[in-house]
Amino acid sequence: MVIALALVLGLLFLGAVALVVLKFLHFTDAEAILKGDKKRLEFLYGQNPFPSTANLSLERENIQTIKQEVLDLQSAMGVGQVEPVVQSPARFITQFFDTQRNLLAKATTAGIAVPKAFDFGFGRHMKGDLPAPQDVPRLTQQLKIVETLCQVLYAGNISSLDAVSRQEFEVDAVAGAGGKTPVAARGGEIEMKNSVDPGAGLVPAGQLYGRWRFSVQFKGRESGLMKILNGLANNSIFTVVTRLEVKGDEKVFERKDGGAGKAAAGVETEKEVPKTRDYRVVCGRENILTIKMDMDVYQFSKPQAPAPEKQPGGVK
Repeated sequence: MVIALALVLGLLFLGAVALVVLKFLHFTDAEAILKGDKKRLEFLYGQNPFPSTANLSLERENIQTIKQEVLDLQSAMGVGQVEPVVQSPARFITQFFDTQRNLLAKATTAGIAVPKAFDFGFGRHMKGDLPAPQDVPRLTQQLKIVETLCQVLYAGNISSLDAVSRQEFEVDAVAGAGGKTPVAARGGEIEMKNSVDPGAGLVPAGQLYGRWRFSVQFKGRESGLMKILNGLANNSIFTVVTRLEVKGDEKVFERKDGGAGKAAAGVETEKEVPKTRDYRVVCGRENILTIKMDMDVYQFSKPQAPAPEKQPGGVK
């Protein structure tokens, strides 16, 4: 029993010694890593990587240069855009009817078919009711944009202007949007509904731009459409065409091979052959096309000088 107890105690002692040695080796490795990290940290701090006064001054100049570039870009984007005009409601109604008569007269001179009582999307004001005073500046802005867009369409030698729609933001339009249908733009063959958006044309706080949305439908040739797209791209107002739908007159492409006469005479007609690409093509023939175009007119915010920044540590 004494010998067995001695053996057990010896084994426990050897195990304890081995455990102590293992832990000591781990401690030695950890201490070596810690000393290495400490030396590296002391080395890095000795290199003085923190910004110097000269570097801080240079970086502040760079930041001011970047901000000025942004302001210059913002100013350039807003050049030529139509701004809201503060005037009386009565003055706006007069301006609206003057603009309407002018656009109808120009259409007649250019040989463009336009309905006699065409409202250019402002049917809500055709009765002469005075709009709310707070709506007049943006209404005047919107009217001038519509006038500019119509002039671009006229320059494209279109054959007819069928409809124009805009975003209604007026107080009475927004109040009645829940239960009433928006006023339809008066057109010759179609009804194009005005949408209602109280924030139309406004630049949200802290944002670079807002936008107006317009839709037009007209008839013209492919060459005229290309001229209109170039005119919009070259115009002073920043306009982006978001949707373009072009339809041709299918009757122009009907095959006239006497098949109907053969059928009437009792002659069995051959199975109809699928139309080739030549019969499916819409553009390239310079025939009259029906075109619907959706556009966004962007309104950029006015640039403001940046406020001086507070420098850390009281350094200015």
